[in-house]
Amino acid sequence: MRLLVPIVGRCLAIASVAIAAAASSTAAAAPPQQLLGKSIVVNWSETRQQRSEMPGGGWTEFRAVQASHKLTIYVSTAGRVFSRQVNTTASGSGTSDQLAGQGGGSSQIRTPSFSGQTMTIINVAGGGARMIQVTFDSAFASCTARSAMGFEAGKTRIAVSPITKGKVEIRSDSVGAADCSMQSGNLLGGSL
Repeated sequence: MRLLVPIVGRCLAIASVAIAAAASSTAAAAPPQQLLGKSIVVNWSETRQQRSEMPGGGWTEFRAVQASHKLTIYVSTAGRVFSRQVNTTASGSGTSDQLAGQGGGSSQIRTPSFSGQTMTIINVAGGGARMIQVTFDSAFASCTARSAMGFEAGKTRIAVSPITKGKVEIRSDSVGAADCSMQSGNLLGGSL
């Protein structure tokens, strides 16, 4: 199911604001003190219509792909934000690690921003963007999350698969409900 145009416009507008904020270190809000030294885990699933670029050029046919995603975010005691995203499909699993706003090899940059009790992460790729929004309770002891994918009008999304390391083209994406959990400590194990 393709997302409606108002959602697409909102997601891309949020992506533009997040990219502009990330480009200016004075515009970026620091993580709330209550998140320092904590890890946040967001899980969601998707059903996409996608195809893969073939090694010799050209593309495969579009097909339905079931995918699950796990995004683990650690906010260090110094306020630096690290993340690891694991994507899993029938083709296998792939991982990308990042320090906030910095690319992880061929991975799209995940740009986090903070406002009050909300953390928003924007991930832009050719033709579209993903937004993950995490809302914390007043004590920053629990969280809820949602994930949305938006496409530019009339375009598909081109991205590099963390699983195959090749290009994929996504023409539609139905995102399932997200769940969120958090705990003290670094669930990434200091490996970034």
